[in-house]
Amino acid sequence: MRLIICHCNGLINIPDLDLGPDVKIERYDDLCKQEVKIDPGEKVVIGGCSPSLMEGLFPDADVEFVNLKDHIFLMNHSVEKAQSLLKATIEKSKSGMGLKKKIFTIRSKSTAVIGSGVAGLDLTNALTKAGRKIYLIEKEPFLGGTVAKLDRLYPEGTPWSHTVLPLISSVVKNRNVEIFTNTEIMEIKGELGDYKIQLKNKPRGVVDCNNCGACVAVCPITVQDNGRIRKAIYTINTYPYIYAIDFNSCNKCGECVKVCPKKIDLNEIEKIIEINTGTIAVATGLKFYDLEKVEEYGYGKYPNVMNVLEFERKITDGSFAPRNVVLICCAGSRDNNHLPYCSRICCFLALKEAKLVTDRYPETRVFVCAMDMRSYGNFEYFYATLRERGVSFIKGKPSEVMQRDGNLVVRVEDLYTNELLEIDADAVVLSGGFVPDKETFDKLGVKIDGNFPVIFESGKLGNIEMPRGIFVAGSASFPAGVFETIVDARKSAFSIFSLLQNDTIESSQPIVYVNEDYCSVCKTCISVCPYNAITIENDKIKIHPDLCMGCGICASACPAAASRLEKFTVREISDWVKTTTKPGDIIAFLCKWSAYNATETAAYMKVQYPENIKILRVPCSGAVEPNHIIQALNLGARGVLIGGCYPDACHYVKGNFKARTREKILKETIELLGLSRDRVRLEWIGKDEAKKFESIIKEMNKG
Repeated sequence: MRLIICHCNGLINIPDLDLGPDVKIERYDDLCKQEVKIDPGEKVVIGGCSPSLMEGLFPDADVEFVNLKDHIFLMNHSVEKAQSLLKATIEKSKSGMGLKKKIFTIRSKSTAVIGSGVAGLDLTNALTKAGRKIYLIEKEPFLGGTVAKLDRLYPEGTPWSHTVLPLISSVVKNRNVEIFTNTEIMEIKGELGDYKIQLKNKPRGVVDCNNCGACVAVCPITVQDNGRIRKAIYTINTYPYIYAIDFNSCNKCGECVKVCPKKIDLNEIEKIIEINTGTIAVATGLKFYDLEKVEEYGYGKYPNVMNVLEFERKITDGSFAPRNVVLICCAGSRDNNHLPYCSRICCFLALKEAKLVTDRYPETRVFVCAMDMRSYGNFEYFYATLRERGVSFIKGKPSEVMQRDGNLVVRVEDLYTNELLEIDADAVVLSGGFVPDKETFDKLGVKIDGNFPVIFESGKLGNIEMPRGIFVAGSASFPAGVFETIVDARKSAFSIFSLLQNDTIESSQPIVYVNEDYCSVCKTCISVCPYNAITIENDKIKIHPDLCMGCGICASACPAAASRLEKFTVREISDWVKTTTKPGDIIAFLCKWSAYNATETAAYMKVQYPENIKILRVPCSGAVEPNHIIQALNLGARGVLIGGCYPDACHYVKGNFKARTREKILKETIELLGLSRDRVRLEWIGKDEAKKFESIIKEMNKG
């Protein structure tokens, strides 16, 4: 065991210590400027400045830190307290099992890109230019995604061919891209660097084609395809440059086979394909909310109530020329009965469709109903332009769409004039919200709970701390316009490229392990894990090291103490509490992402808090176990403080809420033990809230 003390250029002054013969003490004036070697598996305690800084100096070492600078010397607390914290941390380190290094081998340098819209194409293009092999997987028969079904790009109406066709051309001609259209993901196994993906390639029916179109002329089946009528055999202007058969609609009459000069096979069978990749990029694009659930607007009931995609396709193919159009924003959005969130792009989509119809039919009267128009950024002019064109904007959300004498009628209260309006329309366009691609994320084992996967790996979050190898780009991470989608795709491409530069990725981040002798497979850990990092295999709990974020929430929830977080086991925390707690102390378990940082802010702001507080830095307030709190109280602690992130700001999604639930139960328990429930406090403390932290400690000292 080594104890390394940094004097921080004279700021820290610890006299000679006697910690027993098994602790070797080393001293440095400025550890930041020293080359100090720590061997793998060696246990070391460092007393110096902030652990946030020291962790960067020793990223792969099994080190415990004592913040002598901020918690002792800048606070003018006693050397005796410093010695107590050092001894407690040494005892904690001694009883630990040691930190295991996790090594992920990048067996495959390729990437599976799921989805071929703007995000998938741009990401593919960027990675292949860097020499990477890409498997581009598209469930539709043609590349292009939702954008390829539109006439214009969001928001201003640039033809999509300006953006998508060059991307498709670039991707198609690149030999590093293997394209699978009409293909779905069946199963994904493996981990970072070595994913095994099973694909189902559905039959296309058209084997060889010269695009003569004779098959379309004889096909007896018509299909409604997002507002446009097509035949069961069809093509679109992207890639591949051959027709495809929609076998969900085809009756296999064989008329197309008779006239085809090339080859159509109506009995073609699906193929199962397996690929091996090192990373996966989810770029599945926009997924519309089911507007039939918004029953008051009659979608699916009245023929001319449609969504923005259907409206655009009808207008641009000339099959529909409305005289009066009502566009309803936030259909099913910002509504607790449907989608509580704003999908960000819906207002712009409504504006885009208003411009589209007035471009094409200037005499058409257009009404836009919106609770409030959200034309963010530089697009305010777009809203102003439409007002100049005569588009009427009504502040209010319609209560109902009904049919009267063959026409649609929209009922809405205009909050500008307080008038109750009934607007006749021959088309009602619902600009609704969007939902995450649950089907794909389920196959990836990504828990989303109805939300977009902002908590998971993406181009925004980097890839070192949690090397799971799954990236999310474009509207799969949240609805976005084309410009934002391209920016996001390129961020993900950069992260993927950086990751695949390595042959192995090593991580020393503490993760959870399971003592199978204690585990009853009750599945409590599975239910509380925010990351789907825990599964059952062969009737045993299995921790996936590439998915575990080291929050410790499962460990604190385990009723049998079978689930343990490295460096924060029951024994380690207990030894720390036992060694450092003195009668009258306040023991503080502070989240390293928020409350702990407030104590460092206090040091710099000269905000003095009492000396009788002993602070332990924990990964999350949700990782604090009740038995350690009771242990501290039994040892005479005046109180125990648990400091976490504010609601909805938890680094581990909902760890702070788990802590709050546990606090209520714990208060009842300590009351049954004859102790005051006020001796335990859970507080949300931001990283700059030094004065709040000081105030809390002073209040606890009065209690």
